[in-house]
Amino acid sequence: MFDAHFLGSVIVALSLLIVIHQLVRLAMVALLHRTLRRALDAGAPLTTEQLDRALGRASAAERAAVDRRNGWVLIAIGLACAGCVALQTGEAAMRAAAGAALFPLLTGLTLVLMARRSARVP
Repeated sequence: MFDAHFLGSVIVALSLLIVIHQLVRLAMVALLHRTLRRALDAGAPLTTEQLDRALGRASAAERAAVDRRNGWVLIAIGLACAGCVALQTGEAAMRAAAGAALFPLLTGLTLVLMARRSARVP
């Protein structure tokens, strides 16, 4: 379907893109490390919350909110796939559509329930 030279070019281009992305990430981490080291050497007080924020770590409440949102999106996708079951005429197609609907539905339900549970636990 595709020419071997074209596929080779795509693979090389994607590989270069990944390498560049990783080098940029490495440079950003090095700059952050140097900034934190200078702040600590200067005697600046650094709390755990500030360090987590500088490293890009989200708090438990923020992670729960993201999980809850992702869960609701997956539930909506699962319900849409389940709605597709009604449009199918063959039994095998209905079974396949129902199977395709179950994965996002159950995954979304699990994310929502886990986010609700983590919000309740102090």
